Amino acid sequence: MVKVLQSISESWLDYPDNVSLAMVVVMMGCDNGCPCCQNPDFQNPFYSNGTKDVSVDTLVSELEYICHRNLTNKVVLSGGDPLAPCNIDFTKDFLSKTSMDVCIYTGHSIEYVKEHQIKGFKYIKCGKFDFKNKQESFKNDEIMQFASPNQCLYDGEYNLLSEHGIYRFN
Repeated sequence: MVKVLQSISESWLDYPDNVSLAMVVVMMGCDNGCPCCQNPDFQNPFYSNGTKDVSVDTLVSELEYICHRNLTNKVVLSGGDPLAPCNIDFTKDFLSKTSMDVCIYTGHSIEYVKEHQIKGFKYIKCGKFDFKNKQESFKNDEIMQFASPNQCLYDGEYNLLSEHGIYRFN
């Protein structure tokens, strides 16, 4: 079980392509300690304001229903951090039980992802938010720019797709 925000929201901005709508799951718990965190309450895995406890099977079932209703198969796991020690086993189990296209947002490095054998995602955005070098986070039909230039996007084979915090759509 993990705590997630009560409502699963839809987003065009958070999925790394220029056409897809994705459902965003915000998980509680983060161990990165990024200065100027945009969601400091979500660092606490026990944060309870507007959250609910869910099992992997329940979350997969809910997401499949919501995605079907919204004509998408795209999911973004965000937080907090889906790869924080309190969430990593849940995330690995979730990835093994879903056929949806999953993008993970983590503050951890790609080396951490490989070391913990995270598999089954379509995309993963890695890297702590760097407040000193922050940039505007945005997305348009040509690019997706992350909140800091050190953040990198990788595919499910751990291939780097972005440069200086910018992912260009093909």
